Amino acid sequence: MHVIHVDYAKIPCDLKPADLILIPVILRIAAIPLLACSVFAAPQTIGIVTASGHFSVDGSSVWGNATLFDGATVETGAASSELALRNGVKVQLGMESRARVWNNRLLLVKGVGQVNAPSTFDVGVAGFNVQAGGARIRVGLSDRVEVSSYSGIAHVAGASGLELASISPGRSVSFAMQAAQAGSVARTGCMVYRDGRFLLQDQTTQEVIELNGPDLAPNVGNRVEVRGTVSTARPSLPVATAVLNVAAVAPRAQGGCLSVAAALDARTDVPANAAAAARTPGPVQPTQPAPLPKAAGTGLSTGAKVGIIAAIGGGAGAGIYFATKKKSTSP
Repeated sequence: MHVIHVDYAKIPCDLKPADLILIPVILRIAAIPLLACSVFAAPQTIGIVTASGHFSVDGSSVWGNATLFDGATVETGAASSELALRNGVKVQLGMESRARVWNNRLLLVKGVGQVNAPSTFDVGVAGFNVQAGGARIRVGLSDRVEVSSYSGIAHVAGASGLELASISPGRSVSFAMQAAQAGSVARTGCMVYRDGRFLLQDQTTQEVIELNGPDLAPNVGNRVEVRGTVSTARPSLPVATAVLNVAAVAPRAQGGCLSVAAALDARTDVPANAAAAARTPGPVQPTQPAPLPKAAGTGLSTGAKVGIIAAIGGGAGAGIYFATKKKSTSP
């Protein structure tokens, strides 16, 4: 009888599951330590992936279904695939799509994915992070990033972690690629005035944003597009979800904001005693006396200011474009 001595300390623990099946056939005496090693070294099983055609998992071609391990890369071809995770999350990858999936996160590399997440789950795409927990969302990646919500609220943040958009059910938002790093955004909607603050209700997401910057007062009561960067400051008014430091304002339509003002308990004009203070950058202080008039020949004319705004707006292409899916109601 031959005795095989095995140095268990030298058995590698980076073997793939397929290797663990074959080796014990050759060295049956090593089966127990190999299986024990696989328990500690093999990736965690997080679910299964199925498709009606060919797809690949970690570069290996698969037909029908396969086990999903934590951190696996799934790529589809001519058929979409369904990922069912043990935590209840359902992911559908469209045709010609690729994604890497973990137990609580998915990174979309190419194509489109639809996620139904009853609990905490994030979707990363082109530097953006979409919180999908408790929502059913669709994320698409092409020359832009598009996020849609079918149910629940989808929160989209940039690379810095600042929230760029909060997307309600039935709404869709399109993002420029550069916006994840720059944190710049473009918002279109009705601008109104309340309690010394300028507010804008986005016509696509219906979010209410508090605006901070110059030349806001002349645009109150109108539909405008504002461009700027998201501030880390908290809104002064509870109705607002974020603060936007405005760099440029471009009028889109005269009037049409009475219903928005009524819903927000706001005004479509700036009170006379607050108008002068409202022209200055930063938070408005209505109780402060208006500044003394400037001497003749100083300062910028209204035409010069409009020219500057137009120049700024033309160079803000790295911002976010919010694609309108629904029209706002006008009185």
